[in-house]
Amino acid sequence: MSSDADLPLPAGETRGHVSTAANGGWVAGSGSSGGVIRWHNGAAENLGRANGQQTELTDINSSGTAVGMTYANSREDDAVVYRNGQFTTLPIPPGRRTARALAVNDAGDVVGTALGIGDSFDLTIWPAASPGTVLTINPDPAVYGYVSPVEIDEQGRILVRASSSETDFFVRYLDGTMTKLALGTDYVTAFRNGRIAGEKYENDRFVTPEWDLTGTIVRQLDVWATEPVVDSGTRTAGIYRTADDGYALGVWESGVLTHTLITSPDGGFGRPVITDDGVIATIGDTRATFHHRCPA
Repeated sequence: MSSDADLPLPAGETRGHVSTAANGGWVAGSGSSGGVIRWHNGAAENLGRANGQQTELTDINSSGTAVGMTYANSREDDAVVYRNGQFTTLPIPPGRRTARALAVNDAGDVVGTALGIGDSFDLTIWPAASPGTVLTINPDPAVYGYVSPVEIDEQGRILVRASSSETDFFVRYLDGTMTKLALGTDYVTAFRNGRIAGEKYENDRFVTPEWDLTGTIVRQLDVWATEPVVDSGTRTAGIYRTADDGYALGVWESGVLTHTLITSPDGGFGRPVITDDGVIATIGDTRATFHHRCPA
């Protein structure tokens, strides 16, 4: 069964932009005023601006802790976290100029990037177990100038994107070890519970595979989907092209397309987010969330 519903906007906001969602009815995004909005079970809360600056939220967890960044003079400035009713600025690693928080898991571990001298970016970790601590990770600083997280999962593993002339992917484990994966593509967008999903060009067409932690393909969607996202089980969501050359937001179970939640002739919706408790929302200038409850 699926349904859609408009998310209400707080007073003073004329437009909302959904950016992330989490288990327990949490959704977060931004408003027309330059501040950020958090929704819980459909109720809207205006969180305002962190440090008085334009603020963007990039992720939220099942406790309602949200992370993101501020902007100064239209440029990314500080990494911030919203918890316990207030914004906190996360420490910038030594030798770096700015930082941005991109993802948070239910344990409260925050991951993002930090900008260094020479415009290099390193993976940055703010561990929940060590408040005030900040770590920077680069598999090989002599090779990779841009290192960022795809996502951190609930087991504390991070799927790492490391770019130079080519793009490589690594899994960083909680003990600090890293394993390089041979995925054969640059287009990887999802990581949860050991599931990795993205797009790959092969045999003159794009396909949407899912890999395991060894980099082995375990399944492929029966219809090519762009920017796929995954839950902790067997569900995938993504955008696919329809027979009349339009766009659709689809849901797959174990690689098989089972539901189409919304269609558009011109792709007027963005990359989706998915939660383990059955909520699928589109990212973009939209107030709509799509609730999908699959039979047990």
